[in-house]
Amino acid sequence: MKRFLVVSLILALLMVSGFSYASIVGRIGHERMIYPIVRVSAGQSVGSGTVIYSKDLEGGKFSTYILTNHHVISSEISISNVWDSALKKDVKTERRGIVHVEIFKYRDMSTPVGTMKIEADIVAYTEREDMALLKLRFDDPVEHVATLPARDKVSDYRVLDEAIAAGCSLGWPPLVSKGQISRIDLQSDSLPYDMSSAQIIFGNSGGAMFTGEGIFIGIPSRIAAMGWTAVVPHMGLFIPVHRVFDWLASEHYDFVFDPTLTEKGCLEARDQEIEAKKARDRE
Repeated sequence: MKRFLVVSLILALLMVSGFSYASIVGRIGHERMIYPIVRVSAGQSVGSGTVIYSKDLEGGKFSTYILTNHHVISSEISISNVWDSALKKDVKTERRGIVHVEIFKYRDMSTPVGTMKIEADIVAYTEREDMALLKLRFDDPVEHVATLPARDKVSDYRVLDEAIAAGCSLGWPPLVSKGQISRIDLQSDSLPYDMSSAQIIFGNSGGAMFTGEGIFIGIPSRIAAMGWTAVVPHMGLFIPVHRVFDWLASEHYDFVFDPTLTEKGCLEARDQEIEAKKARDRE
């Protein structure tokens, strides 16, 4: 009886403390943590991405956005000095290539049997924050979209909570690995990252980190290493979702996570801000 009471007390304390270590499985788990993961290729680079938005824009045409890392698609961004004959000086010119997104198709719920490969535009990126947002050149809806937390719930996890990494490890179809949140607010290059023991490897970049309930909490981005070759896959850093939201808001793509905003209204505000910057530069 005493042993039973002790076990019961421990379980009760874990429930009160918010400890979570029981992930969803079956079809719901697939729909939340596997199906939203895509493969992203840019030149010779192959990584992962996560579908974070797919909604009707107007007239039955859908807008679909993919979140990934900047370093996954950086080979398709070039900045060079081009001679402007009117200004009679070199002017910095940016060129963005087209990247490809592969949406996986499955049989018997779990078995990948092929992909639908779609062109995508790089609509926003930040090298410093190592994030990029892609928009599919595709009008049809994408069925499975990652579940994003509410803005006031972005930090609703703690060390020891379950974490599930999903991505196209080594270019394979989406693989998942389980672990725990092992560190919060780890500073790297003066930016905050969180750490998970869910094993990741090359190719996971741009994918997703989820809670056990399938809520998106960040982008796997960095792998710990000893020397030049010894990778430590259980010490993966991910960009926490609060950084993702802050960046999207700064670029006027906050409609992605804020259902009170519209894509049209946010992009009009973005265009106005860009034109205002151009006007200041001409002064």
